[in-house]
This record gives sequence, C-alpha cells and structure tokens, in this order.
Amino acid sequence: MARLGRLPTPAEQPRQQPQRSRSSTTAADSADPPPSASLTIALCHPKPPPPAPSGSPPRPVCHRRRRLSPAVTTKHRRTADENIREEAARHPAPKQGLSAWYEPFPPAPNGDPNERYSLDEIVYRSSSGGLLDVRHDMEALARFSGAYWRDLFDSRIGRTTWPYGSGVWSKKEFVLPEIEPDHIVSLFEGNSNLFWAERLGRDHLGGMNDLWVKHCGISHTGSFKDLGMTVLVSQVNRLRAPLSRPIAGVGCASTGDTSAALSAYCAAAGIPAIVFLPANRISLEQLIQPIANGATVLSLDTDFDGCMRLIREFDWEVPDWVIVPGGNLRNIYAFYKGFEMCRVLGLVDRVPRLVCAQAANANPLYGYYKSGWAEFQPQVARPTFASAIQIGDPVSVDRAVVALKATDGIVEEATEEELMNAMSLADRTGMFACPYTGVALAALFKLRDQRVIGTNDRTVVVSTAHGLKFSQSKIDYHDSKIEDMACKYSNPPVSVKADFGAVMDVLKKRLKGKL
Repeated sequence: MARLGRLPTPAEQPRQQPQRSRSSTTAADSADPPPSASLTIALCHPKPPPPAPSGSPPRPVCHRRRRLSPAVTTKHRRTADENIREEAARHPAPKQGLSAWYEPFPPAPNGDPNERYSLDEIVYRSSSGGLLDVRHDMEALARFSGAYWRDLFDSRIGRTTWPYGSGVWSKKEFVLPEIEPDHIVSLFEGNSNLFWAERLGRDHLGGMNDLWVKHCGISHTGSFKDLGMTVLVSQVNRLRAPLSRPIAGVGCASTGDTSAALSAYCAAAGIPAIVFLPANRISLEQLIQPIANGATVLSLDTDFDGCMRLIREFDWEVPDWVIVPGGNLRNIYAFYKGFEMCRVLGLVDRVPRLVCAQAANANPLYGYYKSGWAEFQPQVARPTFASAIQIGDPVSVDRAVVALKATDGIVEEATEEELMNAMSLADRTGMFACPYTGVALAALFKLRDQRVIGTNDRTVVVSTAHGLKFSQSKIDYHDSKIEDMACKYSNPPVSVKADFGAVMDVLKKRLKGKL
C-alpha cells in the first residue's frame, strides 16, 4: 500500500499531486534497543526505522551494493544475477520466528478445531471438503510495532536487493515468512502506480477530488494475477527442492489472465505449466501469452466453471472506498484480509469499505447481496466483454461474503453497455482501461449517482489488467460494431482526401465549439 497525503483541490494546487506524509512514532518506538537488537541498518531512508521491541530478533537488512574499482570491474565482470543473488546470500535476513499455515475456511461446525496443514503440504481441500485459508502467526508479528513494519517496508521500495525489489516480496514477512530467497521466483512484480484520476473525477463524477486508479495491469504479464502467482510458483519451487524427482507440472483453470501469469512464472522457474482455457472465450492477447511461454494449453469446449469442475477432478493512509471487479471473488477477500491484517498489527487504523463490481451477465454475488444474503444461486454466466469475470459459480463466494459483511460492503453490477461506456470515458481522460476496470468504474458512476460515495471520499478503483489485452473490443466499440449498443463515446477515424481544404472542413466540424 502506498501512503497518500491529503489531495489538494484544483484551486490550491491544480497540477500538483499529493506529497508523502509520515506517521509519527511512539516513545517506545524511539527507545534505545537492547543489545540483541543493536544490528546496524544501512537504509536509504529519511530517518532510521524504530528499533524492534525488547527481546525481539534483529531486523532484516537492506545493504547498498559496493562499487567495484575499474580494474576489478574489467578483470572480473559480474553478471546482474550474480550481484543480486550474491548480495542476498551475504546478508540473509535474520530468523524472526514467523510462520504461516492452512486452516479450513470457514471452520466446519463439527470439525476438528485444531485442523491445520503446513504450507509445505500439497493439499487442496479441508477434511470436510471446504476451502483452505492461509493464517499467519499474528502474535509473532505483533511483537513488532506498526511503525516498525511501515518503516521496514518503506525502506525496501525501489531496491534491487533480492527479493525486496518486488512489491510482493518487500512484504515477505506478511506473505511467506519462512521461504528462503533462493527459492523465490519473482519478475519484480507489483509497485504499480496509483493514477490520480483528476479529470475523470472532476468532469464526469460530480467534482470528485480524491479519486485514484490502482494500475495493477502495469505488471509483467499485464494483470494483477502476477501478485499472487509469484507466491504460488515460489512455494512450488521451494517444495521441489528436496524432491528426488522434478515436478511434472503446475496446472490451472483460467479465464485468461491467470494462465498468462502461471505460464510466465513457471517459465522463469523452469517448471512445466498446463492451462485449461474455455474455447473461444478469451482475447487473442490473453491466449498468445501461455503459448509463447511454452505452456501446454488445453482449449476446452466449456466455460470457466466447467474448467474448474475438471481441474478438481497507500503511504499507509486507508482510503474510504476500494472498488474491485469480481468474478471468482478471491480478490475481494484478499483485499479485506490484507487491510485487516495491517489494522490488527497497527500499520493502519481502519479498514475501507469494499465494493465488489460484477458484470450483469455474470452476477451471482449481486443477486445474493440483493436478496439480503438469503440464498446463493449459481447461474450460467452469459458472454461479457469482461471475460475473466464471466463466472456463474464462483469458488470463493463464502470468502467474499465475509469480506463484504465485515466492511459494510456493497455489490453493484454493470451492463455490457455501461461497462464499455465507462471504460471508453475513462480512456478519454488519459487512461487505457480494460473491460474489468470498466465494470468497476460503472459501479462507481452508479454509487455516485445514488450519493453513496461522496465528492470528497477518497476512492480507489482497482484496475486489474492492461487495456492492451483487449484491443479488439475497443476497436469494435469505436467502429460501432457491437450489436445493440449505442457506443456513446465512440471515436472512429475519419477518412479524408489528401487536400488542405478537405482536411480543414473536417477539423472545423470536429472542433466546433472547442476553439
């Protein structure tokens, strides 16, 4: 999460984005550390992080890379891989006694209350056939103050020290605390920017002045799936180390983006990847990624739910709202779990309200929400431009309900026309959004019209993929080739003769009222 200062109004600073703010530390944070925690830390940071609590293990260390002399550089030139990994080996993070494990989700009413599994076990379901959830040793994490964790994570931003340059592994202690750096498979994912959607909020959303879009699509494979896939493949890489035989492969059912991420990370680790894709239901850009990465691609004549059946067999200031497009619904729960973990450990003081945005053609959670959570009804999802969330029987529906109830959350839907118009309108303000982001933005438009989200509410829309993956849908929209859709914001190219007068006539018509 990036820390956000107060956003100045256009009248105060029309073009200046907010400055970073710093959280204050307590007297206990600034006390002299005990001898056991007196390790010197060399950090590029305005001030050193506060010492760990008495009796706690020392902090992980981020070191500057030493500059070699010209003579040494000429005779013994080192590769980037040698430099990065040798530095991690020379300065390993001290053991902190942190751990994590699997627990059933939700706990079975009559099940074993002590049921848990090591993260090193290959297990997919609980003993009762339910889902599994990762739990961390919160007592061990809480030995360190919130200020300690904030400063430690801030100190790692922008580094190439392995593996902390990753937006995921810079928070390694909150992810897989026991994994060794040599087992991590990272493509330096994460750390994507927060885009201040100034013009979209001001001109099209009633003067909203604190609207942000988190561009998770600016990542190695073009979607937010990289953030989870680096963890999955790293854990697989860790598991195969003690095995006497190689892992045959890692498989997934996907609506597009997951397969792209899995294939890329498996390729980086040298692990075979197998992906099950619904035939003719994903974009060409999504299909070419696993093919190019050498994955075994099985195109099935079914939808995502059918694939799943086969495969079974912000500177630390919390926004007021986070809007997330939802299909299989793992992401909405992941946001809740991350915010709640940070709240419990003192990094933030509250959890934002969550909004799950669904395409109207695949909206089982929306129906469940509108019924007052009376009964969940799976559905056969209809085709949608937001193909990755075309899921009628989501696996993580129970998790999503927990997240939404805990945050006083909302579920909203968007029709095909609403999502495409919202996407195209956002593009006109400088973005290049994907259809999933269009679903989330359409939900935002509705919640603003209903006065649920206020003008000054700090709101973050999560953009889960890059618009370049969906060029054909954008082309069809701007060519007005989508059946039964007005394409309100279409902007087709204009054919004109190579003649000065003809060009001027077109420009006068297009720019009428703008000059």
